[in-house]
Amino acid sequence: MRHHKHSVRFGRQRSHYKATLKSLVTGLIINKSIATTKVKAKEASRLADKLITLGKEKTVTNQRSAYAILGDRKLVGMLFNELAPLFKDRKGGYTRVMLTKKRRGDNAQMAILEFVEKPKPLEHKKKTEKKEKKPAAPALEAKVEKEEKIVSPEPKKEEHRKEEHKKETLQPKKHEKPIGRPGFFKKFFGRKGD
Repeated sequence: MRHHKHSVRFGRQRSHYKATLKSLVTGLIINKSIATTKVKAKEASRLADKLITLGKEKTVTNQRSAYAILGDRKLVGMLFNELAPLFKDRKGGYTRVMLTKKRRGDNAQMAILEFVEKPKPLEHKKKTEKKEKKPAAPALEAKVEKEEKIVSPEPKKEEHRKEEHKKETLQPKKHEKPIGRPGFFKKFFGRKGD
């Protein structure tokens, strides 16, 4: 008899099944929602709910248990510091599975797995912080400009004349033919019209 034996394995070996669930839950913690098949979404939601339950009570034992599943300290930190505090008042049902269209190739039912509560985006705070920054003191800017003027010397008139002379010698005059290098065949067979 197979009472209470869970047997959904996606047709994979046990190690491959565990790795698949780990990658799905990792993606869910990072992105807060993922798109996958219905069966994988249901299995990943079971594991994600267990992790949120662990994260609600911040003990060393729970952190080690979460690390055993996730295998990354940053993800464990996100779970315990950002996600779990959102679900303090809830006793379960931390994720939802919403069905979407069927996949074109094999007609598998697709679904979106996401957390019921999502943290607020941090972009708004960054914009307000930039506005609050004060400009630099004007006295410091004036000192910097004076130093720059002292450091950068002006070009001498003689050097300027030499540069103009070089430009004139390099440019061919209008009535003369431009002097260019002969091509590969002209080098061996001579030029026409010379």
